[in-house]
Amino acid sequence: MIQIDKTLIVQLIVFVAFALLMNQFAFKPFLRLLEERHRRIFGTKEEAERLREEAEGLRERYEGEIRKRREEALRESLSLREESRRAQEELIERTREEVSQALKEAKERIAQESTLALRELEGYSRELALKVAGRLLGRPLE
Repeated sequence: MIQIDKTLIVQLIVFVAFALLMNQFAFKPFLRLLEERHRRIFGTKEEAERLREEAEGLRERYEGEIRKRREEALRESLSLREESRRAQEELIERTREEVSQALKEAKERIAQESTLALRELEGYSRELALKVAGRLLGRPLE
């Protein structure tokens, strides 16, 4: 059977004192060290995860911006192409009109000049016919 005497009380007091000292100088610092280590490890992981998510968000925003800029550039390119095509068609149409007008003016000028040339030739042909007839007849005709 177990006997309870003074040594048990002394041992109990020594155990409690030792437990309090160990708690104050060994267990609490060790637990703080473990807690700090845990906080640094998981804090770093959480920070890394937060930075990864932030980088992912920035990348998506960057890609969206690039996609948007490409679409704008494509629309602008198509717009410029269409504008260039219209300007080209207008230039061709104006050139056709100018050529048509120049051709019309040239035809009118040719018609006028040919009419004038025919009148001159008629005058010359009468004069020449009279000279030829006068030479054939041997006398001048008028």
